[in-house]
Amino acid sequence: MHLKKLSRTFAENLRRLLDGEAVNASAFGNRSLLNRLEEDRAVSRLATGRNRAVYRCGDPDALRIYLRLHFGISDLDAYIELLDQSGLDGEKSLAATTSTKALRRKSMQGFFIKPFDAEVRLNSQCLPSLPEGAELFISDFQTLEIPRDVLIVGVENPECFQKAGRLLKWFPEQPLVFVLRFYSNRLLDWFASIQNPYLHFGDFDPAGISIYCNEYLPILGKERCRFFVPENVEPLIERHGQRELFDRQRDLWPPKTKIDQLDLQRLVDAISRLGKGLEQEFLLMEAANG
Repeated sequence: MHLKKLSRTFAENLRRLLDGEAVNASAFGNRSLLNRLEEDRAVSRLATGRNRAVYRCGDPDALRIYLRLHFGISDLDAYIELLDQSGLDGEKSLAATTSTKALRRKSMQGFFIKPFDAEVRLNSQCLPSLPEGAELFISDFQTLEIPRDVLIVGVENPECFQKAGRLLKWFPEQPLVFVLRFYSNRLLDWFASIQNPYLHFGDFDPAGISIYCNEYLPILGKERCRFFVPENVEPLIERHGQRELFDRQRDLWPPKTKIDQLDLQRLVDAISRLGKGLEQEFLLMEAANG
Protein backbone atom coordinates (compact mmCIF):
# COMPACT_ATOMS: atom_id res chain seq x y z
CA MET A 1 0.00 0.00 0.00
CA HIS A 2 1.35 3.41 -0.95
CA LEU A 3 1.59 5.60 2.15
CA LYS A 4 0.53 9.23 2.06
CA LYS A 5 2.67 12.03 3.44
CA LEU A 6 1.85 14.03 6.55
CA SER A 7 3.41 17.40 7.27
CA ARG A 8 4.85 18.48 10.62
CA THR A 9 2.19 21.17 11.04
CA PHE A 10 -0.65 18.81 10.22
CA ALA A 11 0.75 16.13 12.54
CA GLU A 12 1.11 18.58 15.42
CA ASN A 13 -2.51 19.67 15.06
CA LEU A 14 -3.65 16.05 15.00
CA ARG A 15 -1.76 15.55 18.25
CA ARG A 16 -3.71 18.49 19.71
CA LEU A 17 -6.93 16.79 18.66
CA LEU A 18 -5.83 13.57 20.37
CA ASP A 19 -5.19 15.63 23.52
CA GLY A 20 -8.83 16.75 23.46
CA GLU A 21 -8.38 20.25 22.02
CA ALA A 22 -10.57 21.90 19.42
CA VAL A 23 -8.38 23.15 16.56
CA ASN A 24 -9.25 25.84 14.01
CA ALA A 25 -9.60 24.52 10.49
CA SER A 26 -7.19 27.16 9.21
CA ALA A 27 -4.39 25.83 11.45
CA PHE A 28 -4.02 22.59 9.49
CA GLY A 29 -2.94 24.16 6.21
CA ASN A 30 -3.80 21.21 3.98
CA ARG A 31 -7.55 21.66 3.55
CA SER A 32 -8.04 18.81 1.10
CA LEU A 33 -6.40 16.34 3.50
CA LEU A 34 -8.46 17.68 6.39
CA ASN A 35 -11.64 17.23 4.34
CA ARG A 36 -10.60 13.64 3.62
CA LEU A 37 -10.20 12.89 7.33
CA GLU A 38 -13.62 14.40 7.96
CA GLU A 39 -15.23 12.37 5.17
CA ASP A 40 -13.67 9.20 6.61
CA ARG A 41 -14.96 10.17 10.08
CA ALA A 42 -11.54 10.24 11.66
CA VAL A 43 -12.23 13.82 12.83
CA SER A 44 -15.40 15.91 13.11
CA ARG A 45 -16.14 19.50 12.08
CA LEU A 46 -18.07 22.02 14.16
CA ALA A 47 -19.12 25.32 12.56
CA THR A 48 -18.40 28.33 14.78
CA GLY A 49 -19.52 31.12 12.47
CA ARG A 50 -19.78 32.15 8.87
CA ASN A 51 -16.98 30.38 6.98
CA ARG A 52 -15.35 29.40 10.27
CA ALA A 53 -15.07 26.00 11.91
CA VAL A 54 -13.10 24.01 14.46
CA TYR A 55 -12.25 20.32 14.41
CA ARG A 56 -12.49 17.80 17.20
CA CYS A 57 -11.67 14.14 17.69
CA GLY A 58 -14.56 12.22 19.20
CA ASP A 59 -12.69 8.91 19.28
CA PRO A 60 -8.88 9.09 19.72
CA ASP A 61 -8.48 5.34 19.17
CA ALA A 62 -10.26 5.59 15.81
CA LEU A 63 -7.94 8.42 14.72
CA ARG A 64 -4.88 6.41 15.76
CA ILE A 65 -6.15 3.46 13.74
CA TYR A 66 -6.69 5.76 10.75
CA LEU A 67 -3.14 7.14 10.99
CA ARG A 68 -1.72 3.63 11.10
CA LEU A 69 -3.78 2.44 8.13
CA HIS A 70 -3.38 5.43 5.82
CA PHE A 71 -0.03 6.93 6.84
CA GLY A 72 1.84 4.05 8.48
CA ILE A 73 2.11 6.09 11.68
CA SER A 74 1.81 3.87 14.74
CA ASP A 75 3.01 6.52 17.21
CA LEU A 76 2.28 10.16 16.39
CA ASP A 77 4.61 11.52 19.08
CA ALA A 78 7.49 9.41 17.77
CA TYR A 79 6.68 10.47 14.21
CA ILE A 80 6.86 14.18 15.12
CA GLU A 81 10.07 13.60 17.08
CA LEU A 82 11.67 11.93 14.06
CA LEU A 83 10.69 14.85 11.86
CA ASP A 84 12.29 17.25 14.35
CA GLN A 85 15.47 15.17 14.60
CA SER A 86 15.85 14.72 10.87
CA GLY A 87 15.10 18.33 10.03
CA LEU A 88 12.69 17.30 7.28
CA ASP A 89 10.12 19.76 6.03
CA GLY A 90 6.75 18.13 6.46
CA GLU A 91 6.23 17.31 2.80
CA LYS A 92 9.24 14.96 2.84
CA SER A 93 7.91 13.00 5.77
CA LEU A 94 7.39 9.61 4.15
CA ALA A 95 10.85 8.39 5.10
CA ALA A 96 10.20 9.34 8.71
CA THR A 97 6.94 7.45 8.58
CA THR A 98 8.82 4.36 7.52
CA SER A 99 11.36 4.93 10.28
CA THR A 100 8.56 5.14 12.83
CA LYS A 101 7.22 1.81 11.65
CA ALA A 102 10.70 0.32 11.83
CA LEU A 103 11.11 1.44 15.44
CA ARG A 104 7.82 -0.21 16.29
CA ARG A 105 8.83 -3.46 14.61
CA LYS A 106 12.03 -3.64 16.64
CA SER A 107 10.07 -3.53 19.87
CA MET A 108 7.60 -6.35 19.14
CA GLN A 109 8.60 -8.87 16.47
CA GLY A 110 5.89 -11.43 17.06
CA PHE A 111 2.62 -12.12 18.85
CA PHE A 112 1.08 -14.18 21.66
CA ILE A 113 -0.95 -17.35 21.08
CA LYS A 114 -3.01 -19.65 23.31
CA PRO A 115 -4.09 -23.00 21.77
CA PHE A 116 -7.10 -25.06 22.85
CA ASP A 117 -7.29 -28.67 21.61
CA ALA A 118 -5.09 -27.67 18.68
CA GLU A 119 -1.79 -29.21 17.66
CA VAL A 120 0.70 -26.40 17.18
CA ARG A 121 4.25 -26.85 15.92
CA LEU A 122 7.15 -24.43 15.92
CA ASN A 123 10.34 -25.36 14.11
CA SER A 124 8.76 -28.81 13.62
CA GLN A 125 8.44 -29.34 17.38
CA CYS A 126 5.02 -29.81 18.98
CA LEU A 127 4.21 -27.10 21.52
CA PRO A 128 2.74 -28.06 24.91
CA SER A 129 -0.76 -27.21 26.08
CA LEU A 130 -0.91 -24.27 28.46
CA PRO A 131 -2.64 -23.79 31.81
CA GLU A 132 -4.46 -20.54 32.57
CA GLY A 133 -1.91 -17.90 33.45
CA ALA A 134 0.53 -18.86 30.69
CA GLU A 135 0.74 -17.76 27.06
CA LEU A 136 3.19 -18.44 24.24
CA PHE A 137 5.03 -15.62 22.51
CA ILE A 138 5.86 -16.47 18.89
CA SER A 139 8.74 -14.50 17.38
CA ASP A 140 9.49 -16.87 14.47
CA PHE A 141 6.02 -17.12 12.97
CA GLN A 142 7.41 -18.37 9.64
CA THR A 143 7.92 -21.81 11.26
CA LEU A 144 4.58 -21.81 13.11
CA GLU A 145 2.36 -24.65 11.83
CA ILE A 146 -1.27 -25.41 12.68
CA PRO A 147 -3.76 -27.79 10.99
CA ARG A 148 -6.14 -26.31 8.44
CA ASP A 149 -9.22 -27.12 10.56
CA VAL A 150 -8.09 -24.89 13.45
CA LEU A 151 -10.08 -21.69 13.90
CA ILE A 152 -7.96 -18.61 14.65
CA VAL A 153 -9.61 -16.26 17.16
CA GLY A 154 -8.15 -12.76 17.20
CA VAL A 155 -8.63 -11.05 20.59
CA GLU A 156 -8.41 -7.29 21.07
CA ASN A 157 -8.33 -7.16 24.88
CA PRO A 158 -5.36 -8.58 26.86
CA GLU A 159 -7.50 -9.64 29.83
CA CYS A 160 -9.87 -11.60 27.60
CA PHE A 161 -6.89 -13.25 25.95
CA GLN A 162 -5.28 -14.21 29.25
CA LYS A 163 -8.57 -15.68 30.52
CA ALA A 164 -9.66 -17.19 27.22
CA GLY A 165 -10.28 -20.57 28.83
CA ARG A 166 -13.23 -19.08 30.70
CA LEU A 167 -14.81 -17.92 27.44
CA LEU A 168 -14.72 -21.19 25.49
CA LYS A 169 -18.47 -21.77 25.87
CA TRP A 170 -19.06 -18.77 23.61
CA PHE A 171 -17.02 -20.19 20.74
CA PRO A 172 -17.43 -23.11 18.28
CA GLU A 173 -16.56 -26.57 19.61
CA GLN A 174 -13.51 -27.18 17.45
CA PRO A 175 -9.73 -26.75 17.77
CA LEU A 176 -8.99 -23.09 18.50
CA VAL A 177 -5.91 -20.88 18.62
CA PHE A 178 -6.45 -17.54 20.32
CA VAL A 179 -4.06 -14.79 19.21
CA LEU A 180 -3.50 -11.40 20.82
CA ARG A 181 -3.32 -8.39 18.55
CA PHE A 182 -2.36 -5.94 21.34
CA TYR A 183 1.12 -4.41 20.77
CA SER A 184 1.80 -6.70 17.82
CA ASN A 185 2.21 -5.80 14.17
CA ARG A 186 2.93 -9.23 12.68
CA LEU A 187 -0.43 -10.98 12.86
CA LEU A 188 -1.51 -9.97 9.37
CA ASP A 189 1.82 -11.19 8.01
CA TRP A 190 1.14 -14.58 9.57
CA PHE A 191 -2.45 -14.65 8.36
CA ALA A 192 -1.21 -14.05 4.83
CA SER A 193 0.94 -17.20 5.07
CA ILE A 194 -1.85 -19.56 6.20
CA GLN A 195 -5.37 -20.44 5.02
CA ASN A 196 -7.15 -21.00 8.33
CA PRO A 197 -10.51 -19.34 9.00
CA TYR A 198 -10.40 -16.28 11.24
CA LEU A 199 -12.89 -15.10 13.88
CA HIS A 200 -12.41 -11.55 15.16
CA PHE A 201 -13.27 -11.06 18.84
CA GLY A 202 -13.47 -7.31 19.36
CA ASP A 203 -15.63 -4.85 21.24
CA PHE A 204 -19.28 -4.69 20.27
CA ASP A 205 -19.17 -0.98 19.49
CA PRO A 206 -18.37 1.34 16.56
CA ALA A 207 -14.60 1.27 17.15
CA GLY A 208 -14.51 -2.52 17.39
CA ILE A 209 -16.41 -2.90 14.14
CA SER A 210 -14.24 -0.24 12.48
CA ILE A 211 -11.06 -2.15 13.35
CA TYR A 212 -12.47 -5.32 11.82
CA CYS A 213 -13.79 -3.63 8.67
CA ASN A 214 -10.66 -1.56 8.04
CA GLU A 215 -7.83 -3.87 9.08
CA TYR A 216 -8.96 -7.48 8.67
CA LEU A 217 -11.88 -7.81 6.28
CA PRO A 218 -10.14 -6.10 3.30
CA ILE A 219 -7.08 -8.34 3.62
CA LEU A 220 -8.61 -11.70 4.58
CA GLY A 221 -11.89 -11.40 2.68
CA LYS A 222 -15.47 -12.12 3.73
CA GLU A 223 -15.20 -15.83 2.93
CA ARG A 224 -12.36 -16.37 5.37
CA CYS A 225 -13.03 -14.04 8.29
CA ARG A 226 -16.02 -13.24 10.48
CA PHE A 227 -16.76 -10.95 13.41
CA PHE A 228 -17.65 -12.85 16.58
CA VAL A 229 -21.25 -12.06 17.52
CA PRO A 230 -22.86 -13.90 20.48
CA GLU A 231 -26.35 -15.27 19.82
CA ASN A 232 -27.83 -13.08 22.56
CA VAL A 233 -25.88 -9.96 21.67
CA GLU A 234 -28.91 -7.65 21.47
CA PRO A 235 -30.25 -8.32 24.99
CA LEU A 236 -26.69 -8.12 26.30
CA ILE A 237 -26.23 -4.69 24.76
CA GLU A 238 -29.68 -3.57 25.85
CA ARG A 239 -29.10 -4.54 29.49
CA HIS A 240 -25.43 -3.83 29.93
CA GLY A 241 -24.30 -1.58 27.05
CA GLN A 242 -23.14 2.00 27.57
CA ARG A 243 -24.58 5.00 25.76
CA GLU A 244 -21.42 6.95 26.60
CA LEU A 245 -19.34 4.39 24.71
CA PHE A 246 -21.48 4.83 21.62
CA ASP A 247 -21.53 8.63 21.93
CA ARG A 248 -17.72 8.82 22.13
CA GLN A 249 -17.47 6.85 18.89
CA ARG A 250 -20.40 8.41 17.04
CA ASP A 251 -18.08 9.71 14.32
CA LEU A 252 -17.48 6.10 13.27
CA TRP A 253 -21.17 5.33 12.83
CA PRO A 254 -22.68 3.96 10.70
CA PRO A 255 -19.88 1.82 9.19
CA LYS A 256 -18.73 3.03 5.79
CA THR A 257 -17.87 -0.51 4.70
CA LYS A 258 -20.65 -2.46 3.04
CA ILE A 259 -21.72 -5.17 5.49
CA ASP A 260 -22.21 -8.49 3.71
CA GLN A 261 -22.16 -10.82 6.71
CA LEU A 262 -25.43 -11.65 8.47
CA ASP A 263 -24.06 -11.90 12.02
CA LEU A 264 -22.23 -8.60 11.72
CA GLN A 265 -25.27 -6.91 10.21
CA ARG A 266 -27.31 -8.16 13.15
CA LEU A 267 -24.80 -6.54 15.52
CA VAL A 268 -24.78 -3.29 13.51
CA ASP A 269 -28.59 -3.17 13.61
CA ALA A 270 -28.63 -3.76 17.38
CA ILE A 271 -26.08 -1.01 18.06
CA SER A 272 -27.98 1.41 15.80
CA ARG A 273 -31.32 0.62 17.40
CA LEU A 274 -30.10 0.80 21.01
CA GLY A 275 -27.48 3.56 20.68
CA LYS A 276 -25.13 1.65 22.99
CA GLY A 277 -21.79 -0.13 22.83
CA LEU A 278 -20.56 -3.10 24.84
CA GLU A 279 -16.91 -3.87 25.61
CA GLN A 280 -15.79 -7.47 25.13
CA GLU A 281 -14.62 -7.80 28.76
CA PHE A 282 -18.27 -8.04 29.75
CA LEU A 283 -18.29 -11.65 28.57
CA LEU A 284 -15.81 -12.45 31.33
CA MET A 285 -18.33 -11.12 33.86
CA GLU A 286 -21.05 -13.23 32.26
CA ALA A 287 -18.84 -16.30 32.45
CA ALA A 288 -18.04 -15.64 36.11
CA ASN A 289 -21.76 -15.40 36.91
CA GLY A 290 -22.40 -18.76 35.30
